[in-house]
Amino acid sequence: MNYNLKQDIIEWDVPNWAEALSFWQPVIDKLPKDSKILAIGERGGGLSLWLALQGFHVVCSDRTLPLSQAMTLHQKYKVSDKITYRELDIFHIDEAEVYDLVLMKSVIGGLKLQYHDAASRHTAAQQQAIYNSHALLKPGGYLLTADNLEGSFAMRYLRARLQKNKGWHYFTPAGLEPLFVPFSGVSIRYFGVFPTKFAVAACNALFFFFNKYLLNCLPASSKYIAFTIARK
Repeated sequence: MNYNLKQDIIEWDVPNWAEALSFWQPVIDKLPKDSKILAIGERGGGLSLWLALQGFHVVCSDRTLPLSQAMTLHQKYKVSDKITYRELDIFHIDEAEVYDLVLMKSVIGGLKLQYHDAASRHTAAQQQAIYNSHALLKPGGYLLTADNLEGSFAMRYLRARLQKNKGWHYFTPAGLEPLFVPFSGVSIRYFGVFPTKFAVAACNALFFFFNKYLLNCLPASSKYIAFTIARK
């Protein structure tokens, strides 16, 4: 996969977050091409693009329509015929369909039970979202998520300095893992000590190398991204 395509799929901090695709790919490879797939929180449309390019039909959803940014991206890659756009609020599920696969990236930590009430961003809301995602799946179906973690002291300090720690819930591994209790099987990979969001590509490549090959031995609490595969 070339870097430009990877950037269109992932959008930000590309080398690190793109590790989700490698972690998830074995699940995708097992799915029949007529599988029912729902991508949640798809304002940018990246995960829908990733699956459509592999020959799947995907429901691309977000809390509100229109999904103009996603539509533009899908037109660019000529996969619009494989995408259905739908408004979906994960807290108010009235879907008649069930899916073989539900996936989302950097969604759970931002969820609020009441959209305009920041105080309603809490563990109970996030747990409800996971339970509702579980309900959307067929028996044996998969939920794939990529989530933001607190990470190391240096990462927490950097976020505080850049005022990036407001308006989001950053999980600890101990706080994330219990959310997936409804599922029969869960696999989580923790990744990334250093971010790869610098303007200089060589810096991003260097930090990604450190993250992938030199720092995997560090504890989960030092990582700032979690990739999850949960099977119903």
